[in-house]
Formats: sequence, structure tokens, C-alpha cells
Amino acid sequence: MNEKEQVKQYLLLFERLNAQAGKLTKILLIFLIAALIFFQAALHIRYLRPFISPVDRLDGIPVKERNVKDWHD
Repeated sequence: MNEKEQVKQYLLLFERLNAQAGKLTKILLIFLIAALIFFQAALHIRYLRPFISPVDRLDGIPVKERNVKDWHD
């Protein structure tokens, strides 16, 4: 096998790898966008909110700090 054939074979392998990586990246991006839409929609359901977002459990709990001067009583 001469050098030109080796280069041609490496280019074909690189193109194949590039196509497979592109497909995988596209599938992963679509999955992540779908998951984002699903979880954002699930946050609108009151009963699912505590399971999805631990921050929601803290909503409405007043903070009592004596050293904070910019809080209004």
C-alpha cells in the first residue's frame, strides 16, 4: 500500500468518524432540549415540584437575621 492510498483510507475513516460523532451530538442535543422542556413543564404541576426542585421547599420560609440591615420588618 503506497502513501496516497493510506492517506485516502485515513480520510475515509476520519469522514466516517466525523459523521458518527455528528449524529451522536445531534441526538444528544435533541434529548437534552426535550428533557429541558419536560422538566420545565413538570415544574408547573404543584405536586411534582418538591420532587424536581429542592429550592421550592424553601419558598416562603422567612429568614430571621439580626445582622441584615436592608430587610424590612
